[in-house]
Amino acid sequence: MVSNQKFKFDLPALRVLENEHQYLLYMMDGWHSIVLGFERDIYTEEEAREALGTLRKQIVEFIEPFKNHTDKEEEFLFPMLARYVGDEQGPVAATEEEHGEIDAYIGHFLHHTLGDLTQLSLAEMKEVVRDAGEAFEVITIHFIKEESILYPMVNTVLRKEEQEQLFKELYTPLV
Repeated sequence: MVSNQKFKFDLPALRVLENEHQYLLYMMDGWHSIVLGFERDIYTEEEAREALGTLRKQIVEFIEPFKNHTDKEEEFLFPMLARYVGDEQGPVAATEEEHGEIDAYIGHFLHHTLGDLTQLSLAEMKEVVRDAGEAFEVITIHFIKEESILYPMVNTVLRKEEQEQLFKELYTPLV
């Protein structure tokens, strides 16, 4: 990770979420390079099979911290913001929907890589890896939206006591 990373937010609750994003992006960088290798056709079939196994392992390792992050947002952040901006439509609803979309891409990838990878052709491996690539893109854009739309709302709509309570609830380890 980059040690001299500049933070966008000063509020402790938002700093927690921003730190988590940075950690998750760091983890994603590892598996995204494998996805790019498939997209650029750099692997032989045997190399692709090994890369696919590594990709699956890295995504499995990513799931728990990612799920812990999204669970904290859904349990604490979203309900607090929803009191002020609603949750039927708008940024809270859209963000929750994206969590489901990400879970679907990752779940689809894991489902199709569960069995014997030696039975997959290079073309089939490339097809399966697309889900991991889509997950990467959705997560990356999702984090940008959270940091530019949702998180700033915490500063503007939540009262000071709510911001402090949110920090207490969010300040838990990802792993």
